[in-house]
Amino acid sequence: MEPFARLGEVLRTQGYAVTAAVLEDGADRMARAGVTPAVVGPVAERTMWSPSPTVRRVAHLNPGLMYLQMRRALTRHAKALAEGLAPLLLGDAVVVSGLPTARLVPLLQARGVPARLALMAPLTPHPTGTSAWSHPFTELLPRAVEVPRQRLLWWMTTGLSAALAREVARRLPGATPWSAGRATPRLGPGATRPTPGAPPTAAPTAYLPLLATSAALDASPSPGVHQVGWWADPAPVDPLPPELADHLERHPGSVLLALGSMPADRPDQLVDRLAEVARRTGRPVVMQIPGARTGARGTVFVVGEVDHRALLPRVVAVAHHGGAGTTHAATAAGLPQVVVPHLGDQAHFARQVHRAGVGPAPLRPVLATARTVADRLEQALADPAYGRRARAAAQLMASEDGLGATAQIVREMAAGAPAG
Repeated sequence: MEPFARLGEVLRTQGYAVTAAVLEDGADRMARAGVTPAVVGPVAERTMWSPSPTVRRVAHLNPGLMYLQMRRALTRHAKALAEGLAPLLLGDAVVVSGLPTARLVPLLQARGVPARLALMAPLTPHPTGTSAWSHPFTELLPRAVEVPRQRLLWWMTTGLSAALAREVARRLPGATPWSAGRATPRLGPGATRPTPGAPPTAAPTAYLPLLATSAALDASPSPGVHQVGWWADPAPVDPLPPELADHLERHPGSVLLALGSMPADRPDQLVDRLAEVARRTGRPVVMQIPGARTGARGTVFVVGEVDHRALLPRVVAVAHHGGAGTTHAATAAGLPQVVVPHLGDQAHFARQVHRAGVGPAPLRPVLATARTVADRLEQALADPAYGRRARAAAQLMASEDGLGATAQIVREMAAGAPAG
């Protein structure tokens, strides 16, 4: 949701009337960006996850189980979500969709609505280049096997929104519910744009999906996407809390530990685990752990939500879980990184950090102990090559304007749309 709040803020400042379809817990963030929130469903925890804590806990341990429980949850809420979404799609509008509503894109394009899918990770198939579906083992497979494997994963991922697309299609004139649930955003260069207002066609004509990642991390994305660059936060930088700023002043050379995905029954238990990492490195540490008790504990400072643009320039390295936002923020700050991926696209960004030379090899969660994380951090700081490559990657990111490039695409889409 955060990247779309940033896009909405930029489009609003350029004079567009921007409405964001959000779940209940996303409304405040959109409102702060000056974007009109349209709440279409309950909070994300209810909409996308099982109501059973046990099922959620087990699903976090296995990508396949996570996919099944998310698909079941989204299917259960599809009718209610469609009731809120469909009226927003009946007017004259340009639509930029995230992955949770991917199957709406071909449905809208078939009706002549200018619509694009925006991805925060390279989830599209690309066996010989950058793809979140690649893995050191599968890269050894022949292309005859790897190509259909990646296509299947792409189809399954966009299929999370299949039930929603069918329900929305039932509420849009001229749409076909059966095909809406089966069509996936089609990839490939040379796609043509539909004629606004034209009757539905038998097969949707796709714009290329937008890939909001930096070339510093994804140097070889699929030719079937349009890489625009990372959507950096356009808002003014929020200053650090005075206590944290003072702590960093008194403890130069601090390391940031933002391993928020490491399993822990309580946030303060994670603080205790990471304190051992701090002890082993012998360096001052900032721990970013939402929900934990904040404040200084000797040379360790625990903090919750802070602006990374203010914090990262004050530390010398960062260990994190590999989320798209954290990885791009650390890369933009020119910092060596250690990544311990857990879920989703985190494994992809962990590999790309290592391949870009801005950090050592990632740690699997089962191998992430206080000793191994501390050893990786010392490796990242001891080898000056990591720092040099990190600064070069930051310079490349500074030359990109992902939000500006996306806004230009929206302008081009709007130029061919009906008035309004």
